[in-house]
Amino acid sequence: MSYSFDYPIRVGYVDTDKMGFVHNSNYFVYFEIGRTEAMRNLGISYKEMENKGVMMPLVEQYAKYHKPAFYDDRLTIRTKIEQMPKAKIRFDYFILRESDDGKEEMLCSGYNILAFVDVLTKKPLKCPDFVSKMLEKFCG
Repeated sequence: MSYSFDYPIRVGYVDTDKMGFVHNSNYFVYFEIGRTEAMRNLGISYKEMENKGVMMPLVEQYAKYHKPAFYDDRLTIRTKIEQMPKAKIRFDYFILRESDDGKEEMLCSGYNILAFVDVLTKKPLKCPDFVSKMLEKFCG
């Protein structure tokens, strides 16, 4: 079992480079948007998490570019959590565009891993109970 959340986004002019493609660095911004909205959909915001004494620094990130996206494209950021977190949590991402025939085209796939860290001590934590409880029904 896993948790999956789709978030729609439209490519802005500012996201493109001189060639008219979405600049590669913007996919990592899309990953962050997907992660933030997926967590919010589960019932907790980053702000709320930090208020509870937990921050989540990035420790690893990867992207594979399959096809370019262009200005004004309507994209879907699909964010997945496949396994229950321990001291770290992994998010998988799929940036998709609907093709003319109605099928989804994979533009970019990737992942990132974040650690759970105490806001005050900056020391690693195990996954907080309030996060585990949100995910149990999906990732058992």
